[in-house]
Amino acid sequence: MSMKETIEYLASLQKVDKKLFYLEFSKGDLPKAVTRLKGSIAKLETQIENTKKEIEKIERERISTENLVELAQEKLKKYQNQLYDVTSNKEYDAITHEIEMKKKEIEEGENQILEMIQANEENQNTVKEYKEEKKQLKKDLGSKEKELSALLKATEKEELELNHMREKITVRLKFPILKWYERIRNAKSGVAVVPITRDACGGCYKTIPPQKIVEVEKLQELIQCDVCGRILIPENKLSPVSL
Repeated sequence: MSMKETIEYLASLQKVDKKLFYLEFSKGDLPKAVTRLKGSIAKLETQIENTKKEIEKIERERISTENLVELAQEKLKKYQNQLYDVTSNKEYDAITHEIEMKKKEIEEGENQILEMIQANEENQNTVKEYKEEKKQLKKDLGSKEKELSALLKATEKEELELNHMREKITVRLKFPILKWYERIRNAKSGVAVVPITRDACGGCYKTIPPQKIVEVEKLQELIQCDVCGRILIPENKLSPVSL
């Protein structure tokens, strides 16, 4: 393939990529909005699941604490009954001490149970809020997906044709040149190849020296703009490529 043909293919590739860019641009923020909504819904689902697990954990702890309180109450009752059978002050003091310890244990346990009940009430409210938020997000997602689907359907045929055309062009270009083109395009907002228009770069609009313009018009080598680095081509002097 001659250098002139290579430049013509690069120019054609840039035209295709511009059209693909505008098709993507026409979708606006819809694809990103759909992705964001899906991510938000997934995050809420995780938060709901984690909160439910926390509710189950606290419920198990509450039941365990209630059982301990019940045991402490039985022992308290036992110690209180033993007071009627004491025969010495030492024995009385020992049982009284155990009674006070059990009362304290019961009080602490009951306080913990109340705290756990309150915590799970808050968790239940949190789950409810998460579910309401998820419901609204799913409604928004459905609306956005419907809108995006209609837009994709309208541009599907053209996008398919352009991508097919792009493949047919890229297979004809040498890999180092294609890689170079892609690197410039990615760095320069999707535009790697620009014509010289009115003696200026079609990308950054800086004036091109006359000698460089002559070199570009010879179509014998790939020449970049000294300012923006884009590949320069002569305006209206390239033949359309046959695919």
